[in-house]
Amino acid sequence: MKTVMVEHWAGQVRGARPNHATRIAQVSLTAGPNLRWLFEGAYPAFADRCRAIDEPGLALIAVDESSGRAVGMACLRARVDRHVTAIVGRHDRCDLYLDGNERLALRQLAVVLDPVRDWRAGSADVSFRILDLRTSDGMLDEEGRTLRGLRSEGPAMVRCGGYAIYALPLGDPTDWPSSASEAWDCMPERVYHDELARVPEASIVRPLVHSFAHGTTVVTRVAGPRDTGMKLVSGRDHAGRLVVRSARGSVAIDIGHQALREGVLLGRYPRCDGPWLSDEESLSRVHALLLLLGDRLLVVDLASTNGTRPIGREDARVLELVGGSEIALGTSVVVRWMWSA
Repeated sequence: MKTVMVEHWAGQVRGARPNHATRIAQVSLTAGPNLRWLFEGAYPAFADRCRAIDEPGLALIAVDESSGRAVGMACLRARVDRHVTAIVGRHDRCDLYLDGNERLALRQLAVVLDPVRDWRAGSADVSFRILDLRTSDGMLDEEGRTLRGLRSEGPAMVRCGGYAIYALPLGDPTDWPSSASEAWDCMPERVYHDELARVPEASIVRPLVHSFAHGTTVVTRVAGPRDTGMKLVSGRDHAGRLVVRSARGSVAIDIGHQALREGVLLGRYPRCDGPWLSDEESLSRVHALLLLLGDRLLVVDLASTNGTRPIGREDARVLELVGGSEIALGTSVVVRWMWSA
């Protein structure tokens, strides 16, 4: 059974346009039209589809801020004991493919849905995170503040590249009344909090604990992939070593726990971590994300052209990288992870 269902509206056709590189420009990222107005106007386009899904999951709905039209939707169905991911961007291999605004990066956001204990209807709440893939514009929360990442167990909304993206939990058909205004009013209030106090390196140092009344969703602002040029390991924070092998030889990269929690980008573009993959033509510009969630180190394929896979197997969107295992990136690169003793 597929874990991602995708629908396109407003005339989108994959492959109809070339995937030009993202234009790098100084853009003032400001809040657009009212999020409630956009939601209520687009609601008839997606409500029936969301109402029909009775398994735990997440709907990602994109609304064009200029036209107010719903232009795409990707539904992630949660799975037991494994993460499910989706990529949002302008590349036609993205799960939520949005081709109407060149401000959007080819690969803008990664959405990671946590495992559930039971996938049956009404059996589980979903939790997820949204990470900006170190894009030039980034994203805004619904209060108009910039952020690199968020974690939520309820509805969340962000703006990026001319779109409003609504991340809405699935699984209870009663969450989708016939009236758009009633649906908005039924959503729990979102309360934003920073997970961490920051140090100069933008690292997470301690979580903050809060208690809220029923009916309130806590949206936690978290760190996303750190700025290019920042150290991947500092002091004694050494998680392990990534060994990268290609036709040009091999290189070993030391990475710390903090960098893995924030996300390490692999690919040819300067916005990725380190220069060692810039000449590997089979890799996409932004190919994969290493992300440590709990005790699991994930490799998330970022809608790459030539795929990511265990050696000798089929491409996968997300894999768990265990010590000593090898993963192929594209057709020319193999990576192996070794945890520190």
